Amino acid sequence: MDDITTEIGITKPAIYYYFNAKEDLLVEICFTHINNLNNGVQAIINSDLSIEEKVVQLFANSAMQYHNNRDIAEAFLREAAHLSLEKRKELSSLLRRIDSTIREYVDMGITEGIFRPINSKHVVHGINGMVSWLGNWYDPAGNDDIHLIVDAYIDFIRHGLLSCN
Repeated sequence: MDDITTEIGITKPAIYYYFNAKEDLLVEICFTHINNLNNGVQAIINSDLSIEEKVVQLFANSAMQYHNNRDIAEAFLREAAHLSLEKRKELSSLLRRIDSTIREYVDMGITEGIFRPINSKHVVHGINGMVSWLGNWYDPAGNDDIHLIVDAYIDFIRHGLLSCN
């Protein structure tokens, strides 16, 4: 709370004018992260990109959250487990919808022969885990360029999914 109030320039009591409890603030942060992810997902699926490009951009969207919205993404990654069971279930439901959308596009790619036959559930969970791990090592101020990281991930994803036909 000290870091938050210092960053936005208000007192601790003043923050409780906007939030009833610390958990309410964390809920807002976590839902902001999910909304950022979902907004990116919606823009990608509504685009004219090919199925292959949509799939890789859906994963790139997740990775870019650790660059564009680092504090929010990290807070979600590290602190969401401390929310009440009810709020964790709500967040999990929203994340499952996002995962389901990504799986739908992976499955379309499999059906169309773009991707090799593979269990999309395992692929999506595995790639999401890889992307989420960025929060543990990526530093926007460091030497690793996020665009090079995302390009490497996309290359890895493509070569892991593409059909050899």
